[in-house]
Amino acid sequence: MPQQPRNPRPLRRRPEAGSLIRAAAGLIPVVLVLSAGCQTPRTTRLDLTTLDEQGRESRHFTEFSRAWFQQADNGIVELVLRSDSPSRVDPTQTITQIAYFKGFWHPRPGVTYADSTQVNARAQYAVLTPPTGVRYDGGAFVSYRMDKSTGRLVGWIESGNIKLRYRMGDAAEPFRVATIRGTFVAESNPAQVVNTRQMLQTHFATSREIPPGPEPR
Repeated sequence: MPQQPRNPRPLRRRPEAGSLIRAAAGLIPVVLVLSAGCQTPRTTRLDLTTLDEQGRESRHFTEFSRAWFQQADNGIVELVLRSDSPSRVDPTQTITQIAYFKGFWHPRPGVTYADSTQVNARAQYAVLTPPTGVRYDGGAFVSYRMDKSTGRLVGWIESGNIKLRYRMGDAAEPFRVATIRGTFVAESNPAQVVNTRQMLQTHFATSREIPPGPEPR
C-alpha cells in the first residue's frame, strides 16, 4: 500500500457551478444515507439522486416543514409537501420547494397486487424564487396509512422519476433528471392542497416548456 506523505496540504476543490445552483435551491448534499426500512415515518423528507448531462450522479435531500393531504371517497390521495427557507447563497431570497403527488390508483390489501417498482401517482417538484422558478414532472409509487392516534397520514414515496419540464423567467436549473424517494407525515388540509395545485398550474402556465432531451449517458 503506498504511503501517505507527511503533513499533506489540504486540497480545496473549487465548487462546480451545478453544486452552487443546487445549494441555492436548498438541496443539501448527502454524505451518508442509512435506510430506515419499513419503520413508521417520523419526518417529511425527499432524497434526490440527480444526474448531469454526462450521467454523473449526485445525492441530495430536502426536508419539508409542512405536509398536507386530501383523500377522496375512493381512497385516492393528493399530497403536498412544502418548505420555505432563506437561500444558502443569498439569504435575502426565500426559496420555496413544493412536492405534489396525486394518485391515480391505490393498492388495497388482499385485492390489488402492488410493489414499490410500480408507479401509482403523478409527481411534480417545484423550486420557486419569484418571479423565477423551475418545475419537474414525473411519477412515483406512494404508499400510506392513517395514524389513528393522530389523524395524520404517514407514508413512503418510492421509485420516483422526475424531469425538468418548465422554466419560469431566468431561473437556474439545479438539475435535469432525478430519482426521488422519501417519507412524509401529513395533516388533512384540503384547502391547502387545492390552493397549491392551482398555484403550480397558474405559475407555470405561461412559462417556457423544456422539450424532452436525450437521456444522460
